[in-house]
Amino acid sequence: MQVSLTNEQYAKPKTVCLSFTGGKDSTLSLHILSRTPALYNISTLVTFTPTNPTAPFLSHPQSIITLQSLCLSFPHAFLPTSAPYLSSYREHMKSLDVDYFATGDILDVCDNFLGRAAESTRTELLRPLWHRPREEIMEEIFELGFRVMITCIALEKVNEDRAKEFVGKMLDRELYEELKSLDNVDACGEFGEYHTMVLDAPLFLKRIVVTSGSVAKSEDGKFLYFKFEDYRVESKE
Repeated sequence: MQVSLTNEQYAKPKTVCLSFTGGKDSTLSLHILSRTPALYNISTLVTFTPTNPTAPFLSHPQSIITLQSLCLSFPHAFLPTSAPYLSSYREHMKSLDVDYFATGDILDVCDNFLGRAAESTRTELLRPLWHRPREEIMEEIFELGFRVMITCIALEKVNEDRAKEFVGKMLDRELYEELKSLDNVDACGEFGEYHTMVLDAPLFLKRIVVTSGSVAKSEDGKFLYFKFEDYRVESKE
């Protein structure tokens, strides 16, 4: 029997670079895009960092991001950025030379910054979580068995005593319901109310195990965050 293939079926997968913070949303986006290798070839993960950082990444420590990329076995790079930031991001997009730049964004909370950065490049934005209901996103994370740690809480959104109940804890259904019940807190933390790091997920070939850490307040008093002190990579077998 002769099979007729369409031009679309003959087409090669589109190259994708994914903006990776190590948090739940970017990691879920990676899993979603990885389900369709005939459509998308994820060539690399990237994390944008300031050229001259004035403070460490409290929410998403670079040492943990490096371990995550090793556990995922995806190429990863930290890309330094500097003012003017729009031009800096655009130059990185041009040098990446991919069809799509993927993010874990759910809403436009940055005045379409990445969309504007992609202008005058051949790269288009790809946002698997865009405008999806929060409950749907979180249910998928729970069903996939992600191990997600809450690493940071914005104290302007949550009072310090309450924040101490969340920072350093694993985000399960019960804790999620507590977070969701708080006033002025987006269920997925889309406005920076809270941040997370994924320690294990289906695409992880190995898992990250945190054996010790402590809760601290940022120097400016605006955030409560988890200080990773001792951790290791462990086989999943």
